[in-house]
Amino acid sequence: MKVRMTERLGVRVVAMLSVALLPLGLIALYQTRNVVSQADELARSALLGATLAAVEGQSDVIYEGFAAARVLGGAVVPQRDDSLACSDLMRGFTRAHPFYTYAAFIPVEGVSTCNSRGEPADFRNAPTAKTMAESPRPRIESLQRGRVTGDQVLIIAQPVFEGNQYLGFVSLSMLHENLRLDANFEGVQHPIDVITLNQDGDVVMSSAPPEEAAKLLPSHRDPSSFLYRRATAFVAEDTKDERRSYSLMPIVPGVVVVLAVWDPVRGETSWAFASRATLAFPVLMWLVSLVVAYVAVHRLVIRHVRKLRQKMRRFGNGEPEHLLLKDADTTRPPAELRQMEETFDRMVERITRDTAELENGLHEKNVLLKEVHHRVKNNLQLIASIMNMEIRKAKSPETRRTLRRVQDRVLGLATVHSNLYHTSRLSSLRADSLLDDVLKQTLRSALPNSEPIDVQLDFDPMVLYPDQAVPLSLLATEAATNAIKYLGRPLDGAKPWIKVSLKQLSAGQFLFEIVNSRGERLDPESEAADSTGLGNQLIQAFSMQLGAQPEIEATDTAYRLSLEISLRGFTESEEDCPDEGSGDESDD
Repeated sequence: MKVRMTERLGVRVVAMLSVALLPLGLIALYQTRNVVSQADELARSALLGATLAAVEGQSDVIYEGFAAARVLGGAVVPQRDDSLACSDLMRGFTRAHPFYTYAAFIPVEGVSTCNSRGEPADFRNAPTAKTMAESPRPRIESLQRGRVTGDQVLIIAQPVFEGNQYLGFVSLSMLHENLRLDANFEGVQHPIDVITLNQDGDVVMSSAPPEEAAKLLPSHRDPSSFLYRRATAFVAEDTKDERRSYSLMPIVPGVVVVLAVWDPVRGETSWAFASRATLAFPVLMWLVSLVVAYVAVHRLVIRHVRKLRQKMRRFGNGEPEHLLLKDADTTRPPAELRQMEETFDRMVERITRDTAELENGLHEKNVLLKEVHHRVKNNLQLIASIMNMEIRKAKSPETRRTLRRVQDRVLGLATVHSNLYHTSRLSSLRADSLLDDVLKQTLRSALPNSEPIDVQLDFDPMVLYPDQAVPLSLLATEAATNAIKYLGRPLDGAKPWIKVSLKQLSAGQFLFEIVNSRGERLDPESEAADSTGLGNQLIQAFSMQLGAQPEIEATDTAYRLSLEISLRGFTESEEDCPDEGSGDESDD
């Protein structure tokens, strides 16, 4: 028998130990996870602190630029129609803040008359003006060539509103060379690049060219997401599918951020390896505990149980008793298992002894039963011989026919007992071979010798218990005798014929059928004789014993008797023999 892995004792012991040790393992993992999380937070905080310290000066300049743009926007609103006063305001700002080379208020129309140079400037086709008109919000952008200064500048744009009405925006320009984020990182860890991004994810400033810096940005990250509004450190893949560590510091949340790109070999992987190693330690201890427990259980219990199982299997396979009992275990099993093995050995001795006695008794019973069947068969054949002597002495044809019918029935019973005597299994019979013997015996003695008759026998293999085999053979005898009695010559001049068949319909269902030709009777004298109805009564009685109902179909050319038989198990009490005085009184 194939045993599933989950049904083995060792597997179940390991499963139970796993459940028993699971709470301790979970506690250890939880505590270890907390320690690892704290270590990760400290490591990320260290990166954020290094990034903040390195870009603090540059970040202050950008933050103050947006603050100044907001202040200028508030001051421009009452003076936007006075270009001289507004331009003086802008010039005063650039003189006070030398970082900025140009300051202007650009109205919605796109032509600025309020700027630090005091000259009208056309910004109608400027990209920044178009973007601010479509979406007025604080922005920072990098231009390779400013429209007024002609230099590479950084633009800070702050929208100006009066109530809910958008009036334009304040634009502050500073030279790139005045604000370079060449971070001075101290320590052994140095970033690959430090990139300043606006809210659209565009590179504003970086140590590398903008095209190379854009390739270092994390992929699948939306610059307008919440992650870009707070200081954080994370690990992601860049646009080249290389894993990087990032530390992010917002200068103006939602507007401009500084992103430091780190090599994960120096950054994240150092503490990630420590995190995995720390988490693996309690798991390793848990596995080691399971292995130690399994080895102990295997040495104390499982191997002894397997040896006992092998002895049981060998005993079940019929191995001799002396080979089972001579196996000696060199190791001393626990007392409980040793007592189980001793009990099994005693049980083997007792079962072997009882089995031998039962086999002897069964052999004697089979011999006696075969002898009974043999003697019954001989007695029935003796009775048939005596009846044959009486048939030869009888002078009346009616008496001879009656005795011959009884003789056929006796010979049918003798054939059944002969088959029981010769079969190897007394509990069952091959119905096909039994019917073949019975019908050949009946047809040989009952068929007339005056003319040839076509007899066809066709039987499928079928095994029956004696309580069905006996009534089936007797029913076949009566049906064959009845068919011979009323056998006729076909109207087409062909030979008279009889067909007997036993066919399997389905599992446990068989159809017994006997058909004879009709026409001019072969024995006209028997037409009015033997009309006692005994044959029909016997057929009905035997059918009841088989648990079936015979079906009869008579035409001008043929007479058919069919019976569906359902196989069933052996029953100790068979039905009594049919009463010859009961039943239909019609012709058989």
